[in-house]
Amino acid sequence: MIVAVRTVSNLCPETAALLRRVFSGQVAPWPADLLADIFFQEIAAQGMAPLLFRRITKNNSRQVTWPSVVLERLREAALRQAAAELVLEADLRALLKAFAEIGIRPLLLKGTALAYSLYPEPWLRPRCDTDLLVAESERKNAAALLLRLGYTPLLEVESEYLGSQKSYSKVVQGVRCSYDLHWQISNTNRQFSSKFADSNLLAAAINIPALGEHARTLSRVDSLIYACFHRAGHFSHSGDRLIWLYDIHLLCQTLTEQEAETFCTKARQLEISVLCADAIVVAQSWFNTILQKELAALLQEKAETETFTNLLQPGGRQVGIKNHALLELQGLPTWRARLRFLFQNAFPPPEFMLWRYGRKEKSALPLLYLKRFAEAISIFLKR
Repeated sequence: MIVAVRTVSNLCPETAALLRRVFSGQVAPWPADLLADIFFQEIAAQGMAPLLFRRITKNNSRQVTWPSVVLERLREAALRQAAAELVLEADLRALLKAFAEIGIRPLLLKGTALAYSLYPEPWLRPRCDTDLLVAESERKNAAALLLRLGYTPLLEVESEYLGSQKSYSKVVQGVRCSYDLHWQISNTNRQFSSKFADSNLLAAAINIPALGEHARTLSRVDSLIYACFHRAGHFSHSGDRLIWLYDIHLLCQTLTEQEAETFCTKARQLEISVLCADAIVVAQSWFNTILQKELAALLQEKAETETFTNLLQPGGRQVGIKNHALLELQGLPTWRARLRFLFQNAFPPPEFMLWRYGRKEKSALPLLYLKRFAEAISIFLKR
């Protein structure tokens, strides 16, 4: 299977080389031409500041040449994340209990679930929100509960083909607690979400003891499947993000032989083995991931043409939007469904248009719809 070792977007070569040395256990002297401000901005954007602080404090003698300002800022970032985590955890526990009281037990996805089930300390895994998956039938009750508890919704369209999640947040003790309420496991593609949800997902779900009796998440096999697909879903838009690759690295290293075999079988069944192999090899290139023989064998397989491989096509936001839309259209069963998809995306409700383009006056709507239509034409004509 041919996979490419890609570079991470928005990392200068000096920062990338330094991080590779640190996380591979090598001596990592500070490059003379690397500015401290640039370095810190880049690793913060990659979600790696707490992890890096943990790594260098456990091996401090190897980083004695690093500027004191960098070490201090890393320390401050880690302390801030650890302090915020206390508030985030308490809020999440209270929310999960409230959900349980009305008969809803959501699945925690992605960053928060991994922070409490995979990382040595949850504050080592920064994230901007907590993703909660509920059944379609529970969606209205879940949203009503969030509103009753004082969470403010972000204006997002609740429409069949315009989105499958809605964001809510409130400030608690100075910390913004944000939640994405999902009723479809992936916002990238309905076809994948349906197949993935039908693949024994709920039956294989596991508890998260660190978050109490009401917390549960995907199995380790399904978490790795999801991490690989999520990474591909964002690749065209923003390239790789190191914290997502580190998630994949840790998940790979925790799989048993049986789980690794199950993962490979499932990836083939879902037709995402190329996406998974690509994600694993890139994570391994950064963090020296030790792979079970089944995972290593997956990387050596002859690449097959798979529906979702186009998600790995670079080219920026417009390419990503085009590929996502084409995959969605391809997966819809009828022309009527495809026309509904196109219409809903071309002509969203007026309140969404005003929010999306930062306008308040309704008189601007005709021009905004023309602008959206022109953007769509530009995207689909882009090669």
